[in-house]
Amino acid sequence: MTAEIVERIRRSSRYRDVDMALVRRLADEELPRARNADDAVKRVKRRLHQVVGAFRGAARTTAPAEAWTAGLTDSALRAACLAAMRRHASTAERIDHLGRFYAGIWEHTGVPRRLLDLGCGLNPLALPWMGIGDSTYLACDVDERPLASVRTFLTGVGQPHAVRVIDLVAEVPHEAADVALLLKLVTTLDRQDAEAAMRLIRGIKARHAVVSFASRSLGGRGGGRAGTYRRRLERLADGAGRVSAVAEASVSNELVFVLTLDG
Repeated sequence: MTAEIVERIRRSSRYRDVDMALVRRLADEELPRARNADDAVKRVKRRLHQVVGAFRGAARTTAPAEAWTAGLTDSALRAACLAAMRRHASTAERIDHLGRFYAGIWEHTGVPRRLLDLGCGLNPLALPWMGIGDSTYLACDVDERPLASVRTFLTGVGQPHAVRVIDLVAEVPHEAADVALLLKLVTTLDRQDAEAAMRLIRGIKARHAVVSFASRSLGGRGGGRAGTYRRRLERLADGAGRVSAVAEASVSNELVFVLTLDG
């Protein structure tokens, strides 16, 4: 019956861009709990909303390919990037802090020559504010919809890059990097598998991992969450078994931690 559930999700315009490996995993997990196939489809869609749907925003439309060209002025490129990032909930929350956000991270890691962005969404469109020059940008996400824009953007501006769809709960990326970004990713992974974030930190081939948490939920709720997230970060660092140092580079609406990794 898993194949039937996957096929029904594939026919959904909302989730047909999601990695089908993720859909199969969720179908396998939800089928034993479901009353029937219809109930299983509802359960899988509910979980897909938590993983990807809640972050997309209302608009499916992405910036046209011709917007991403090396010939754009810096101000025009930044304006186009900002307009696109506003369509994705996670990057929209970071727009007011882009410059100091990345500068604060690089103070602890140095400017990376290879940057691995896990669960990236539209975050690669913040490139004009990152100051990483011609470094290689490795972008991973479980959702092909934002990755299509990321791929077009990085190609258009001439940034060395690789882009791929991956279910980070089931697979640890093999790409080596100086810095791995896990921006607002841990809470999303925790909803699926309490050990997934720890497996990532243990397994990624990077010198530094940057873990962040939103100080407010997508619904705007906040207050009292900082302590919870700091304790979550401590458990993650302790459990990973390879974190030699932790520094903080937080901004007003996002807790940001820079982990130095051994091995």
